[in-house]
Amino acid sequence: MKPEDIELVAEVTGVHHCANFIRHGQTFVFRADGVLDAGASTAPLCLGIIAKLQPALLLAQDRMADGLHPVSPRFNTFDCFDTGIDHGGTGKVFVRLRARDRISGAFIEPEVKDAGPKTMA
Repeated sequence: MKPEDIELVAEVTGVHHCANFIRHGQTFVFRADGVLDAGASTAPLCLGIIAKLQPALLLAQDRMADGLHPVSPRFNTFDCFDTGIDHGGTGKVFVRLRARDRISGAFIEPEVKDAGPKTMA
């Protein structure tokens, strides 16, 4: 899996009163190096969610350098910085980050290995 063959897609999985009018199902698409591909993205620009994705984009680059799937199976869902309408904010957006083949458009799922039963030693 070469970085130039991969894009990272943050798909909106939940929205509540978003001030930027982001809608469920819209996407933010990033190149493997973390640069936003605005032309391929369908969601309006929102620094509140992009800023929250930035650490995951750096982690994806690190994972690819180690030969791993770019998106951790355990660290792949994020929400925006807005506190939400219930807490004095304007709304809330939730996304799920996934890797996608740039050519075929097929999502590349991480291989989850069964670590067996978890015991305390």
